[in-house]
Amino acid sequence: MNRRVKKAPIRTSGGRSVKTVLSMLLTVVITMTMIPAAFLSALEPDDATVAGETTPAASDSSSSQDVDFGSKGVGQQTVALPPLDKIQCASYYCYDRTTGQVLLSKNEDTRIYPASMTKIMTLALAMEYLDPFEKITVSKSAMDATTPNSTMMGLVVGEELEANEIYYGLMLPSGNDAANVLAEEIAKHYKAQKGALPTTTPVPNPPDGVSATEDPNTFSLIGQFAYIANMKIRSLGLTNSHFLNPNGLQNDNHYTTAHDLAMMFDYALNFEDFCTVIHAPTHFFKADNKHDFDGWKVVKNTNNLLTDPWMIGLDAHCAEVYGGKTGTTKTAGTGMTLLTINENGHEIITCVCGIPYDLADRQSVYVASIVREANLKCWESDPVTKVEGNLLDNRAYNSPNGEDPTGNRSDVTVSRPENPEDTSTEAPATTSEPVVETVYVTPVPEEKGSLFEEHPVLMVVLIVLLVVVSAVVIVLFVSIAKVKRRRKKAGIRRVL
Repeated sequence: MNRRVKKAPIRTSGGRSVKTVLSMLLTVVITMTMIPAAFLSALEPDDATVAGETTPAASDSSSSQDVDFGSKGVGQQTVALPPLDKIQCASYYCYDRTTGQVLLSKNEDTRIYPASMTKIMTLALAMEYLDPFEKITVSKSAMDATTPNSTMMGLVVGEELEANEIYYGLMLPSGNDAANVLAEEIAKHYKAQKGALPTTTPVPNPPDGVSATEDPNTFSLIGQFAYIANMKIRSLGLTNSHFLNPNGLQNDNHYTTAHDLAMMFDYALNFEDFCTVIHAPTHFFKADNKHDFDGWKVVKNTNNLLTDPWMIGLDAHCAEVYGGKTGTTKTAGTGMTLLTINENGHEIITCVCGIPYDLADRQSVYVASIVREANLKCWESDPVTKVEGNLLDNRAYNSPNGEDPTGNRSDVTVSRPENPEDTSTEAPATTSEPVVETVYVTPVPEEKGSLFEEHPVLMVVLIVLLVVVSAVVIVLFVSIAKVKRRRKKAGIRRVL
């Protein structure tokens, strides 16, 4: 019996290879398509980004929340100044040094303790007798004369530095050590320039135990300075002042009045370097034999109105707060002497004394209120604009909203005019230079370029991938065609 033998189907590796290659090719194509699409969507900016805005990501994926990152009004707020009748102080004196007119006053001849406003006279005498570039060595006697917990520049015994550095240490941080060092040098220079101190001029109201005719040349150097200071005070015609030290530390026989202190300040303003020092908001000290690098310390001016003159108010016709000196002790209370420039060009000295120590934190607002009233009265007497701009033009930060600087900076020369009665103003000089007008244009978002221009590297990668895929497809079809031709010639058929 013949059995028909069933032949096993002949399988070829070509079929499996074709399927495998097709599967791989399909996977590659799908992957290459998805990656660039995802990458493009990540790079593609949304409408808000194109417009120059940013949209914060929502913290909750199920809901979005719009956040306004704009200002809600944080900044310096306006300050309400107290009226004159609410200001608590022993005395004040406001003097127009341009015309010699007294603008405002209260108990101006009542004795007060000047505290560190004494240093106005100390610096004035330093300007008169010292060379600002001469080297001064800090003595032990000067440092021993300081008191614990008092304000200091930071000098040490044996330190050698220029006199002008000590000027800033005296006035800005109100250094008592700087005052003592300068006092000793002033006494030395006086003797070198003028000889021994005169004994024919009696000391007015001498301290207890000291004779009015005692030889001042037997005093310590700081005591000799006090004698020189009192001679200067008398030469200025001031009769209600007597100094015992250069720094203003409390002593019952160290006193002055608001009027006298204002006149001492008036004298000091004649020195250009004095004006430079009191006008400085900060100062960096140079290297010396005790400090091996420049800027070893920065000091800041204790006069808050110098950096925040906006407190006086834009409508006060005060063009600039130029500078001055503060003073504070528990017995004297606190006060300030300063120079302001009115819009009409007048230079106004304001001296406020004896604000109670427990109200020392009101020093700035009290003085600002008095300065405001003095400037208003000065403007009423001569309402002619000679100084362009306002007090905010000299400070570029921390101003209340809407009261920013105008950009017109004051140009003030601190000196007494030759003819105070001359109120004429010169016409601005003409110039042939063209006037350049500044035009502010709202920026317009740039138009988007083609995809190739936006992402050239990505497009090159995509093109290369397409070429590779196309080559693989072509090779695959050629291989399949060859396999089919071999099967046909060999008579091989796939058994299903």
